[in-house]
Amino acid sequence: MDFVRALTFPFDDDEWLKKLGIATLIQFIPILGQIVLQGWSVEISQRVKRGSPEPLPGWDQFGEYVGKGFTVFIANLIYQIPTVIFACCLASFLWILPAMGAGSDGEGFLAALGVGAVVCLSCVIFLYAIAAAIVFFGGYVRYIDNPQLGVFFQFGDNIALVRNNIGEFGMAILYVLLAGLIVGAISGITAGIGSILATPFIMYVMGHILGQLATRLSANLRPAV
Repeated sequence: MDFVRALTFPFDDDEWLKKLGIATLIQFIPILGQIVLQGWSVEISQRVKRGSPEPLPGWDQFGEYVGKGFTVFIANLIYQIPTVIFACCLASFLWILPAMGAGSDGEGFLAALGVGAVVCLSCVIFLYAIAAAIVFFGGYVRYIDNPQLGVFFQFGDNIALVRNNIGEFGMAILYVLLAGLIVGAISGITAGIGSILATPFIMYVMGHILGQLATRLSANLRPAV
């Protein structure tokens, strides 16, 4: 995968300033802005996968970006439900057990039990986050070829895709994280001003990287049923 290309491809477009400028403004629309940018990122991935000579999309397909972004948003939201449940359990142990043991002979025992429960649940949340990320990214790459919500929940196919191409997925995630570090550095250098461009930048880099990944894995992708 070509990380430098993912960073610089927008500037080959004659209308790059207009397209990125609109993306920057759209991010400030509450909730909807992030959904639209996610759909825009999916469109970039699809264009890269198709080998389009113009991988940076314009904004004449706004409605399509809403639909694609909303699908990814819903999938991610469903994936996070167990995390919310575990977090609620964690909060319950943090508040209920100390309250039950306050002033009683078993206060020390309940406190130790609470600490143990917190540690165990924290480990569960961490492990689930890793597993969910693996399945989700596998689904996302397959979604590029077949934009249907159900693709994200074909767990066996998604896990197999990542397992059989773990090095490629690891490199793609590393590049996305590196893009985030670049944004952080620029934001620090510019006293936070650069953070205005952070979301559009991450979205277009991630879109291009995942499009490259989907292209490389195309021989291994199984169509959604």
